[in-house]
Amino acid sequence: MRILIVTVMLFSFGCKQSDRFFPDKKTILTEEFSNFDNFFPIATLDLSSKGIKDKIHVMYVSFDPDIDHRKSFPDSDYIDEFTFNITDNGLYQPTFDKSALVVGKDFKKYFNEGREKYLKAKRDNRTWTLIEIAEEPEWWQVDQTPTNSKGQRMKFICEVDIYDVFNDDCRLYVFYDEADRRVKYVYQRN
Repeated sequence: MRILIVTVMLFSFGCKQSDRFFPDKKTILTEEFSNFDNFFPIATLDLSSKGIKDKIHVMYVSFDPDIDHRKSFPDSDYIDEFTFNITDNGLYQPTFDKSALVVGKDFKKYFNEGREKYLKAKRDNRTWTLIEIAEEPEWWQVDQTPTNSKGQRMKFICEVDIYDVFNDDCRLYVFYDEADRRVKYVYQRN
């Protein structure tokens, strides 16, 4: 039943022919980040019918939780809440440092299993069952709606249950701010 509901939701919110599912990393990330294995693109959404000028790239980013990331992320960002700037050509530039993408030897097996699960989902084209576009997020925990540089709430775009595409039992929430040209990802775990 959930699959049918999600598919109907995607079509009813204006899924366009220009939407891309499982896009290549080089088409969504700046060059200095597009070669890292930690990025798992799920979709590029054209939400211009909802007044959103930028294309929204939805992807899972895998971070090794056993590595100290305190110096890798700016401000209040961390491995479960992080930001991308949108460049003039529409690519995403992470605000975190490349050091956040280090995968240690103890995490490598888990990481590789997750990559295999992602590749299987990509081969099966399971995106239609993954992305939920709604007016408000369905939080698993507390409301973590981020704010922009002016203190205003960012626009909620979509949510994705990541376990369907990677071996991480989390839900990804995607937010956008047109004025700052930023996208913020928030992970919550059940």
